[in-house]
Amino acid sequence: MSELIFLLLLFGVPAALGVVLSRRRGKNPLLWGILSGIFPFFLLVLYMQYRPADKPLDPPAEK
Repeated sequence: MSELIFLLLLFGVPAALGVVLSRRRGKNPLLWGILSGIFPFFLLVLYMQYRPADKPLDPPAEK
């Protein structure tokens, strides 16, 4: 039983964080959850990705 808990903590927690981060950024949650579960480095990649805004921050310059 303790091995199961260890595997869940080792792979499940990063996968769950990857799913949450990818949904907030509009990415594919299944792909990023699997990548984050196997290779937790992808959590940093996903965290550092720019989330596009719905509206531009600056109004367009008038001529």
